[in-house]
Amino acid sequence: MASLENRTGYFNVVFRFGGKKYTRSLHTDDEKEANRLLANLEQTVRDVKSGRIFLPADADIPTFLLSDGKLTTPHVSSSDSISEIQLSLHDLFESFFTSLPDNSLELSTISQMKTHQNNLLRVLGSETITDNIDLNMLDSYCQKRRKDKGRRNRKVSASTIKKELVTLRRVWLWGKKRGKLTSELPEIRDVHLPKSTERPVFQTYDEITLQINQDNLTQEQQDDLWECLYLGTDEIDELIQHVRKKSSRTFLYPMVVAAAHTGARRSELMRSQLSDLRGDVLIIREKKRRRGQESTRRVPMSGLLKETLNQWKSEHPGGQQMFVIEDSTGQQRSGSGRSLSRDDAHYHFKGVLKDSKWDVIRGWHCLRHSFISNLASHSVDQRLIDEFVGHTTEEMRRRYLHLFPDVKRAAITNVFG
Repeated sequence: MASLENRTGYFNVVFRFGGKKYTRSLHTDDEKEANRLLANLEQTVRDVKSGRIFLPADADIPTFLLSDGKLTTPHVSSSDSISEIQLSLHDLFESFFTSLPDNSLELSTISQMKTHQNNLLRVLGSETITDNIDLNMLDSYCQKRRKDKGRRNRKVSASTIKKELVTLRRVWLWGKKRGKLTSELPEIRDVHLPKSTERPVFQTYDEITLQINQDNLTQEQQDDLWECLYLGTDEIDELIQHVRKKSSRTFLYPMVVAAAHTGARRSELMRSQLSDLRGDVLIIREKKRRRGQESTRRVPMSGLLKETLNQWKSEHPGGQQMFVIEDSTGQQRSGSGRSLSRDDAHYHFKGVLKDSKWDVIRGWHCLRHSFISNLASHSVDQRLIDEFVGHTTEEMRRRYLHLFPDVKRAAITNVFG
């Protein structure tokens, strides 16, 4: 008897014939169609065994049985021969990015994947045939990438190399499902990656400043520490007031308050709309939590956030999106607002922090870290934090565990007194 399996989103048929086991893709994700092809296969097997259909001695058995006894060799058209048998790594990536539907991935995700693509094509070779990529080649890739210079002229980290291989695997699985590839990519866990370094825990401004002053740290070590900065509630208030006073762009102050008081990502705030203000709740539009789906989460608004957004709404330059940038003259007339780009948001945020104590903040994500860290340090239930910020990985949760002092102290006290 034959059976179906679905491991990648597309159905395979598994069957035995002549004492051998075969597994072949049916090239469909439709269960009804897969069952129809399964029934046809089983009928063809019965016809061969009963003598109603003659099996040629030189026939490729899976091809013959799956074609109702009409084909003896796998069919490869001239248009398929390159994509299925001699597909280059460059062509695989080009096909993947060309086929991406609009708004299916965050712009930041696509940008990062294209950076990974450039490194993969440069090191492995853009014309490398995908079927030739094996474990030895991926091991060699890791060794070569480790010697490259990464951010701030340091060695490329194991984390970065792993992310590049994850991107390769994602694109590879896409091609496999669509019949563009026949070979399997080695598992990432089998690749000899360099030893990774555990990411530092999040720390306050004062903690980082003290380490820099006492430990004679290099600029590289200082940069690493500032990457882990989180601001306490008093510092958040101070930062917000700094932005309010210094910013020449009207969108920036309400957007900073929203980031600091909801933990929303920059991309989520750029995507938000005026209609997402629902009484005492702000709707956050997500793209990262559920693959292939746009989801939302609801975050209760603080008094300051509610007041700020309602005031911003009354002054809004125009359009449906919550945060827009006014026209180049700075005038706020109806319809003069345009959508923010990632560069707009980053440039104006970093610009307002320049030449201040807050210049050490790397970007918008610091406000997300600070929101989570402040909730964690006040022993807010982890389930509520997850709900507010959309966390789904245990790795991210662990980075905040040290900020639960009351819970940890109570655990020790309950056991040892």
